Amino acid sequence: MLRVRMRWADAVVIQPGVITVVEAKLRASEFLKGLGELQLYMHLVAHTPEFKPLMPRPVAGRLVIPIADPVVELIARQNHIDVATYKPSFWNEYTTILQPRQTRSIRPEETSLISAKAGGS
Repeated sequence: MLRVRMRWADAVVIQPGVITVVEAKLRASEFLKGLGELQLYMHLVAHTPEFKPLMPRPVAGRLVIPIADPVVELIARQNHIDVATYKPSFWNEYTTILQPRQTRSIRPEETSLISAKAGGS
C-alpha cells in the first residue's frame, strides 16, 4: 500500500516580529500529540523554502485546545509553547459522540505531578 505523508500546521501566522505556528486538537487524548507535531512544524519553518525570505524571525508555537489541561500546559511552558483554550461553536454537540475519557483533560492521580513540578520550578 502506498502512503503519502504530508506535514502541515493548522495555521502559520506571519507578523513583523515573529512567525507563529498554530496546531489545534479537539480530543484530550490528542493534546500531547499536538505538542509533538507543533515542535516538528516549528523546526520545519527554517527549512521550508517559502519561509526563507522571512528568516531569521523567531518562530513561536501555539497549541489550541478546547479544555484546560494543566499537565499539557506545564509541558508546553517548559518547551516555550503557548497554550490557548478555545471551544468552537459545535463543541457541545461534538462531545456527545466522544468517549468520556476524551473530554476529560486530567486524571485525578495526575494532579500530584503538577503540584510537585510547579513547586520545583
